[in-house]
Amino acid sequence: MQSLEDIPVYFADFLGINLGAAQIILSVVVLFTLLLPVMYLAKGTRALAIEIVVLFLGECLLVGMGWMPFWILIATVAVMAIAIALLGTKIVIGER
Repeated sequence: MQSLEDIPVYFADFLGINLGAAQIILSVVVLFTLLLPVMYLAKGTRALAIEIVVLFLGECLLVGMGWMPFWILIATVAVMAIAIALLGTKIVIGER
């Protein structure tokens, strides 16, 4: 093994799957490894914000290492932006 970027290649060869599937499987494992302790330890009103920050930092780390495709990070940002926009709209019009 040469570097961290090669782990998905070896994982794909070991399981006999394509590289994209191996990258996504390893990315999900790393994200759950980061998020589950945070979800357990984060309590209170700001717990969701802490979890979102850890999710984005974990995804940025995985994109930087080459384990996760960049479009997944963009899709996550888009979904979070839509959710925040809908929540803001409900607060502004008084449907809370």
